[in-house]
Amino acid sequence: MATFRITSRTSSDSLSTKMKKTIALCSAALLLLFAAACDDNTGSIGISITPSTDSIAVHTRIFHASSRSILADSVLGRTSTVYFGRYTDPETNTIFESNFMTQFNCAEGGNVFPAADSIRGDSTIKTELRLFYTSWFGDKSNAMQLEVFLLDNPLLEGQLYYTNVDPADYCDVEKEPIAVKSYTAMDYALDDDVLEDEDHYHNVCIPLPNEIGNNILKEYRSHPEYFDGASSFIDNICQGVYVRCTQGDGTVLNISQISLNVSFVMASNDSVYTTQFMGSQEVLQVNSFHNDGLQPLVEDNECTWLKTPAGIFTEITLPIDEITAEDDTINSAKMVFTRYNRNSSEEFHPGIPQTLLMVRKAKMTEFFANNELTDNETSVYTSFNSTYNTYTFGNIANIISSCKNERDEWLEEHPSTSTKDYEALFPDWNRVLLVPISLLTTTSNNVTTTVGIRHDLSIGSTCLANDPKHLEVRVITSAFH
Repeated sequence: MATFRITSRTSSDSLSTKMKKTIALCSAALLLLFAAACDDNTGSIGISITPSTDSIAVHTRIFHASSRSILADSVLGRTSTVYFGRYTDPETNTIFESNFMTQFNCAEGGNVFPAADSIRGDSTIKTELRLFYTSWFGDKSNAMQLEVFLLDNPLLEGQLYYTNVDPADYCDVEKEPIAVKSYTAMDYALDDDVLEDEDHYHNVCIPLPNEIGNNILKEYRSHPEYFDGASSFIDNICQGVYVRCTQGDGTVLNISQISLNVSFVMASNDSVYTTQFMGSQEVLQVNSFHNDGLQPLVEDNECTWLKTPAGIFTEITLPIDEITAEDDTINSAKMVFTRYNRNSSEEFHPGIPQTLLMVRKAKMTEFFANNELTDNETSVYTSFNSTYNTYTFGNIANIISSCKNERDEWLEEHPSTSTKDYEALFPDWNRVLLVPISLLTTTSNNVTTTVGIRHDLSIGSTCLANDPKHLEVRVITSAFH
């Protein structure tokens, strides 16, 4: 993409962004309108309306940032989607694996079961776990295998769970699983007309030991109060399950709903009744991610990487001191990040992250933990431009000012310290991260509003140019003279 340098020093554009002498300029504008009606030559309009004793100088300067890739390690796992499976990226040879833990909800009021005396006997006829999904990443025909474990320790309400959570803290993963299931994303055991039905809800059905269902029914008969809401059900009946991928590669399911189904016979007419306990947003669902092979990408000096989920971020070090060396007002600061095109011709490959958050590195953890929205001072986001193959942050002037002001205020509060002392204590003071995100939005009266920002947990990958030409910070400043 062509790069343009602004060289004009006229002040007409800057006046719209910085007016300190409003009355004088408005009066001058009236004279200008009169003069323009009499003279077609407007080449010096920008300067003519500014008093010679108080002229505005506008400068466009280019500075250069630096960048590097850093491991994400883990991210906050807030999401309404459970990701499950394993995928090896053929372009980078990195391996991504996702497993999950989930609790189950129980309708308040004890209405999840019919009346106890309407159920025949004390045993159920079928207990199963179903994983429902409308989409997946990768090959629908890959043979995969999973295992299911019951949780021994509960997931705790109010706790923040990150994607590096260790399931071994919640169950004994060394013992025999309660179920093993082989599956493919497309269930070819079903008839073609079922698979082609738009209303068909793809799912993996995992038979569980019937003792689980028998115990649930037994507890319902003796302690119906255990079924009065999710908390009581989780504390007394089932703390949840852990599901892990054990075999297969190349398919990751995007699971939107999970259910624990218990089926039994009704005494009145021998019909089969199925009760469902749902894994949903009302209870905790926790993804556990594992990435292998990322370190070579982090050490790649040819570019910087963005890899999701919970893979690699790009860190930018902004030249704050250079930009703010002159005591001018920063009107705008623009950065454009260019993406390198993919070399792989594989059928299944990670998508391009569509939305990037630029956030001060020191503020990133609290940004997501506190469910914050961008404030244009410590954070801002932009979308991928497929036409130019770029991510453009149109104005990060407030972020630059925020970095400088925070340092200056600290130095004023600690007069016996130096700039070097501050930078030693706060090494990330001038650094921002580029983080792939997904936006939660609502639409009202044709106006779409962003109401939440989450880490992008889909499978995505791209690399950004990191040479000086592609790390320009184009700054426009103005000053009165």
